Amino acid sequence: MGAIAFTEFRRKAGEIIEQVCDTEQPVTVTRADGKNVVIVSAAEWASISETLHLMSSSKNEERLNDAAAEIAAEIARRRAA
Repeated sequence: MGAIAFTEFRRKAGEIIEQVCDTEQPVTVTRADGKNVVIVSAAEWASISETLHLMSSSKNEERLNDAAAEIAAEIARRRAA
């Protein structure tokens, strides 16, 4: 969906929340005063929070980036074989 005006969100809140939960795609609710909010599913928020926690330590971030690079290299090696 992307973005929706606050007034429309109020009219369709249930429908929009269902859509966010079903698609796991966030929706930005825009307001005239510029104080916008983003609606995300609880599962998506848990994933974002966990990622932020894991990346908050530079040592963890380095290990995760190294692991991701190893996986990417292995995928490339297998595709080339």
